[in-house]
Amino acid sequence: MLFSGLTPSSRQRKFCEGFLFFPIKHLRKYGNFIFRQYGRHSRVKYLLDMTPSALDYNRVHAIAIDAYIREHAAPKALKVLQQVEVLHTVMKESAIWGSGFIQDVTDLTIHYYQEVTVYHGVVLRNLQEELQSATGNKKNEPVLWEPGYDHISKVHKLISEFVAQGKAMGHMLDNVIGKEYLLAGDNGGQLSVLQENIREMLLAQQQLNSLLKEWALAKNLHELQTYYN
Repeated sequence: MLFSGLTPSSRQRKFCEGFLFFPIKHLRKYGNFIFRQYGRHSRVKYLLDMTPSALDYNRVHAIAIDAYIREHAAPKALKVLQQVEVLHTVMKESAIWGSGFIQDVTDLTIHYYQEVTVYHGVVLRNLQEELQSATGNKKNEPVLWEPGYDHISKVHKLISEFVAQGKAMGHMLDNVIGKEYLLAGDNGGQLSVLQENIREMLLAQQQLNSLLKEWALAKNLHELQTYYN
């Protein structure tokens, strides 16, 4: 898994795994908990089931980020891809198809199309799979990995680089927007539509980065508190 690291929770998880092979007398394991039960009908497991999931800050952040990718970040990127396809159709219908201007715009948008495709189909999809593994589908299902501070920072940097590329693309589109009349008829404004879609997509990725940063800060604070305690 991409997220890894010997953080306090991961050490706790390793201890729980080791407990299965080297059980300690009078202690029992239930999910991610190890406890001592003093009475047969003490209903300890019932109490553990009532433990608020909000106490697991990793799970809370993972759920929020996964939802944001699904509802905003990924759809905005897909919208850009769809608009590039529309733009290419328009350019093929242009009376000056094959001209230097059309070829320059085609090369520019195809290159960016490839970048957004990788970001949408690889970066966001892999991140979603990792986040879903972190949340667990069942109440007592063990977390498959715990995000490490370093990796969250790397993902944050990767998204920042993608946003920077998108801004550069926007500047390049500014240089050709004035010539969009060369495209076919009423569809000449498709470049402007693409530029607006890119702007909305980048805003969504920046918000995604803000959520990742909040997670990294929470993790760092948690580790400091654990260290000083």
